[in-house]
Amino acid sequence: MRQGESGEMAGTNAACRKCPETYVAAVGDANDPATWSGIPYHFLSAGRKYGLLDDGLNLAVNGVRWTCRRGLWNVLHVLGGRKPGGYQYQACFLERLYSPMRQKLPHNAVINCFQMYPPSVVRDDRVEKWFYIDMTLQQLFECYGANIDPRTRGAIIARERDGYRSAAGVITHSRWAADSVMCDYDIPGDRVHAVVPGANIDDGAYSAWESSELLRARARDERELKLVFVGRCWKRKGLDRLLDAFRLARSDRADITLRVIGLPRESAPEAYRGIAGVQWFGLVDKSTESAKFLRSVAECDVGCLLSRSEAGGISLREFHALGLATLGPDVGGAPEHMIPGASIAIPVSAPPKEIAEAIIGLHRNRSKLERMRATAWQGRHTALWDASVERILGFWPHAIDRYRSDPQTTQDEAAC
Repeated sequence: MRQGESGEMAGTNAACRKCPETYVAAVGDANDPATWSGIPYHFLSAGRKYGLLDDGLNLAVNGVRWTCRRGLWNVLHVLGGRKPGGYQYQACFLERLYSPMRQKLPHNAVINCFQMYPPSVVRDDRVEKWFYIDMTLQQLFECYGANIDPRTRGAIIARERDGYRSAAGVITHSRWAADSVMCDYDIPGDRVHAVVPGANIDDGAYSAWESSELLRARARDERELKLVFVGRCWKRKGLDRLLDAFRLARSDRADITLRVIGLPRESAPEAYRGIAGVQWFGLVDKSTESAKFLRSVAECDVGCLLSRSEAGGISLREFHALGLATLGPDVGGAPEHMIPGASIAIPVSAPPKEIAEAIIGLHRNRSKLERMRATAWQGRHTALWDASVERILGFWPHAIDRYRSDPQTTQDEAAC
């Protein structure tokens, strides 16, 4: 992205010129949209466009050797009287993971989407270290119920704390996660920033969809309310809660349908497979079937995510980017991923009847639904990765010009 000796950036959207090269890291290849739900890949794509990022580190962990190493470590762990699990947080794993890329890191910057660096990188003052995480491991272990031996867990969190202390800054996906960094890990607030991530959708496909959407009327069929769910982990994402409420709402004569994307019918619990009005779309690859994914979601009215535990919820960003209202979970960092006025927060404790009443309310009060959808449409660009990168540029130490095409692209709820 650099041009010549003058320091001028290519393109009108170029926002900064960096002294070091800046890389994105994750467990896996940051250049691959399949790594960590595509978050590093789409962050990198937007970051390159604005001059924030240069490249992604290929820290691939696929192959027989990695499988054997993990298996051997777990066996030795069990023989030592501990529960298996947690290999990805171990120093031996992290050192080997970074080994092929180690020589290019000194005098450059890395933004790590994983919560840990290898100890050798933590100690290396020549590497400018940053994090961009959805939650801390303390939150992961407590909220997601990771099955890791308590003695192993304590050592992991201690090394995680060392990494945060060595970093120039810790960026989190939400204030919920930022609070943990500051309170659980004692990291000063001036080094912690909350920036909600963007929707993991292809730029080109989104632009084409948006252009076609602007050319046609956005009015919907007022008789039928179309819900959509996107996700694979049906239990954690609360698909069963949604289906129970959906069934109740239909029994109350609500004219509604539900489109399920990401989970084949045969992978759902048998009791839910035959519910009338549910359209099972199965897996849709966002990287190879982008247009189909966007069309399948955008044809609906309300995006639904009722997670029992949730650090954020990228599907909520995708729903809003496509102009949908949302029913989202009031847990973790998820509320910060929703646009105020375009969403309804559902408590984790809400029974099916309460959720059904929210659905019926949107079906019968079309003016409320249209107001929510209009708010989502107006704020759709705040749910894109471009807006997230712009926020980072506001505090990025190597930025020489804070690019702001529109002040509304920064969401107040994302500020730390």
